[in-house]
Amino acid sequence: VYFSGTEIKSNFLCNLGYGVADKTYARAPRLDFETAAKIL
Repeated sequence: VYFSGTEIKSNFLCNLGYGVADKTYARAPRLDFETAAKIL
């Protein structure tokens, strides 16, 4: 909507800020480095 009516298109969306504490979800578990990455 920000560039409505132009040929400009976004390919990245970033939300910054804080949510309302009683309306947000708990953080999902994260993978440890050894599981998520491989050193080449």
